[in-house]
Amino acid sequence: MDKKTPVIGIVGRHNSGKTTFIEAVIRILSEKGYSIGAVKHDPKGKAKTDTPGKDSYRMYGAGAKQVVLASPGKITSYIREEDHSPEKVVERYMVDGLDLIIVEGFKNYKGWDKFEVIRKEENRELAVSEEEGLKGVITDYYSYPLRFDINRPEEFAQYLERYYIKEKKRI
Repeated sequence: MDKKTPVIGIVGRHNSGKTTFIEAVIRILSEKGYSIGAVKHDPKGKAKTDTPGKDSYRMYGAGAKQVVLASPGKITSYIREEDHSPEKVVERYMVDGLDLIIVEGFKNYKGWDKFEVIRKEENRELAVSEEEGLKGVITDYYSYPLRFDINRPEEFAQYLERYYIKEKKRI
């Protein structure tokens, strides 16, 4: 992966709206012609990534260190690895040529700027502090110096374009 690719994190509690918001931002930036990478943290290992009984599932279950499923228009890779630190995931597995990488989760990692999704119905305090890399919040109510409306992902996309993607292009 290109070392100059900017990485930002979107964090928040379970069911706060992180994925929905990220999906909208990726769609907006992709439609503008940017190449966006995404990393999703699954800390409890509950995500369904393959179907039991299918060939790739069976090969991985048999003990393969890596299984690559090549399909028209996409490649899926299953890798048996113990070190899933966010910096290693980004460094080793993200392709070159990306304009921005958006990481969902890894709220305790301090290697990049984070934006926390917090909604009124959650009725809680922030999960991440400035010392932990918090740059701003994505919210429908919470007051913070750098604040984005969760219902207006285009504003956040413009911010990313101006302060992360365009910065990379100038280097």
